[in-house]
Amino acid sequence: FLKTMKTANSEKLKSNIYPKDIFDKLEFSKVLDLLLAKCRSSLGQKLAQKTNIEINPSVIEKKLRQTHEFKQMLQFEAAEFPSENYLDLDEELKLLNVDNAVLTEQQIFRVYLVLQTVSAIVRYFSGTTNSTRQEVYPNIFHLCEPITVSKQLLNFIKDILDENGKVRSDASPELSRIRKTIHSLYRDLDRKFNAEIAEYRKNNWLADSTESIRNGHRVLAVLAEHKRKIRGIVHDVSATGNTIFIEPEGTMHISNEIVELQQAEKQEIYRLMSELTAKIRPFLPDIKNYQKLLSILDFIRAKALLAIDMNAFMPRLSTDRSVELFAARHPLLFLKNQALKKVTVPLTLQLNTAERILLVSGPNAGGKSVMLKTVGLLQLMFQAGMLVPCADHSIMSIFHNVFVDIGDEQSIENDLSTYSSKLKNMQYVTDYANGKTLVLIDEFGSGTDPALGGAIAESILEYLNRKFCYGIITTHYSNLKIFATQTKGIINGSMAFDYKNLVPLYKLELGKPGSSFAFELASKSGLNEQIIARAKTKVDRQYKEFDELLTTLQHEKQEAQETARTAEKRLAEANALIGTYSEKTSEFEKKRKQMMLDAQQKALEEVAELNRKFDKMVKDWQSNREDRTQVQKIKTEIQQDRQRLTQSIEILKDAIYFRDSKEPIKEGSFVRLRAGKEIGKVVELRRDVAIVEFGELRTNIKLKELVVVEEVQTQKTSRRSHEVYQNVEAKSAFDNTLDVRGMRREEALQAVESLVDNALVHNIDDLKIIHGMGDGILRRSIREMLKQYKDIKSVSDEEQQYGGAGVSLIVLG
Repeated sequence: FLKTMKTANSEKLKSNIYPKDIFDKLEFSKVLDLLLAKCRSSLGQKLAQKTNIEINPSVIEKKLRQTHEFKQMLQFEAAEFPSENYLDLDEELKLLNVDNAVLTEQQIFRVYLVLQTVSAIVRYFSGTTNSTRQEVYPNIFHLCEPITVSKQLLNFIKDILDENGKVRSDASPELSRIRKTIHSLYRDLDRKFNAEIAEYRKNNWLADSTESIRNGHRVLAVLAEHKRKIRGIVHDVSATGNTIFIEPEGTMHISNEIVELQQAEKQEIYRLMSELTAKIRPFLPDIKNYQKLLSILDFIRAKALLAIDMNAFMPRLSTDRSVELFAARHPLLFLKNQALKKVTVPLTLQLNTAERILLVSGPNAGGKSVMLKTVGLLQLMFQAGMLVPCADHSIMSIFHNVFVDIGDEQSIENDLSTYSSKLKNMQYVTDYANGKTLVLIDEFGSGTDPALGGAIAESILEYLNRKFCYGIITTHYSNLKIFATQTKGIINGSMAFDYKNLVPLYKLELGKPGSSFAFELASKSGLNEQIIARAKTKVDRQYKEFDELLTTLQHEKQEAQETARTAEKRLAEANALIGTYSEKTSEFEKKRKQMMLDAQQKALEEVAELNRKFDKMVKDWQSNREDRTQVQKIKTEIQQDRQRLTQSIEILKDAIYFRDSKEPIKEGSFVRLRAGKEIGKVVELRRDVAIVEFGELRTNIKLKELVVVEEVQTQKTSRRSHEVYQNVEAKSAFDNTLDVRGMRREEALQAVESLVDNALVHNIDDLKIIHGMGDGILRRSIREMLKQYKDIKSVSDEEQQYGGAGVSLIVLG
């Protein structure tokens, strides 16, 4: 019963994709080739070759999250995830499964290397220092969590093999004895052999090379004419016959002993390998699990590396059968253009229960087919658990059926024309289409008489709409454009076209059909104008009027967009001029106050002079008591005038010279008078007065009269005007948007810091940072860094339709 239920469930979750070569038609097979190249082992490659389309939401989401987390690890973790020695142990596992089979030392060492790799992976997530990785990468951690590597098994192997995979001399007493004896015999052989060489060399019996190795024996290189003078065994002769290789009689018995001991060494090693294999055999199930884990991790890592290359992200899984692709790109086209340093125009589209089928029209070579293939390829990648090259706030749905009709299916073998082949495809699609179906059809209805083909295509479109399936269909037929306009569930779309220059813009626009621009493109290609004019007279009037209307609408839209761009440019120029005017007005006001200050200071000096004269008069008239009262009254009035003028001067001086310093004045600060240039050092502070040392002179000065030397802003008027113009020009060219998706954490933070610093220099009021949502690691890091800036008023999320939490908006003070 359980087996039957399991089979039924697997059938229930089986996807239906058509035709059989859909992977080739949508170029998914090319993406899989790139994925294979990213795998570091045959283990991962085997899984990549088995990649298929899933329809189980939990399975798809699990695979997406695993890939997303591995991508995060590759980009943001300083410590590299263990990725060496992902070895295929199929042969070793087969032998371990056979009783009395013995693994070689090389095979056992391969098992040991896999054990070490798995141990390193376990350590990567274990311990208090790595506990945060368990929280940030839960899906990868759960793969590794149940895995443990037996220390006993590791020790079994380490006791026998060294770090190079060779049997240790101390693996057994017998092996140690054999190798010591062999080593001693080699010393004896070396001594005797060198003595033989010295003797025969004196007699000039040896060739220039003197010695060699033949058949594992150390031999003398003897000149052919002296071969009978040396007793021994001939092992070889040179190609020319001039040199005979002889093992001298004096060393033969030593060589024979060495050979015998080497055979004994091999037997002892075999015995040790047999015992070690028997110790490893009980761990066979664990080793199988280790290999399975490394296979999965290598495959996930390959998907993550490919996602980084494609700048791919994890879209959200739809809960209401909607599809919302933002900034989507065909991955292969993106990689090609990236290599050529060309821009790939992104695609944005939405499908939902109210508008399930998108009918796209427009001129040939306008990008309709590329758009169709992009949507189909991204859907296959998504349902295969791969990250998708689109904005991370995109939404994708799961389809149980994916049907594609792209390209010419003419078959000579089966005697099928292009149109017959398309009808055969439509027969399959209409038989199996339902509410969980995605249909992708290119050049719908083409291949036969336009009137008849258009009618059949319209009927098929009506049928698919009644089946509540989703789809994207490209066409040139006007009757289909009209039908889409009048039918609920279907929406028109067109590929944007530059009407003036007659070149495609490769941008999808929703809500209206597009013209084929057939006559305009024919004219541009150089076709005879009389032929084009005659062709226009043969077109059905209603069709001609409809196409001309589409052409006019597109032309008017393009002109409106150009007008809007011009207005926006002029507004920016006006704002720049307003800024320049404000700066110059400020300079003028400053000069005016300077003139008032000079005049009132001069007036104050005159009052002081009058006061001195008056004091002299008082001394002369002190003897007259009656006059003294009058004198005091006059003096009081003069002092009041003096006080009023002094206060006015202080206010004007503040307005002209006062600037808030970034650093407070403190003891040890280097300062200058706001109205002067000489620099002094603050040696003491007393409330609102500072004692400043200018060379050997000390003087008391009010704090508001001083400024730290870093804040010097005195400039000549002409230079200031030039800088104002430069600042306005720089501000108008400043790009306040930064996209850090795909960057490593340190690289992203450095880019954000540079942007904020430049914004402060150019007095920019607001910034936008696109970091994506993901798990929020990059978002949190960026916002934590922004807290260091006192000039930032606020940091908030963008509106949901423009990216939500994936975009941070910054307002500067």
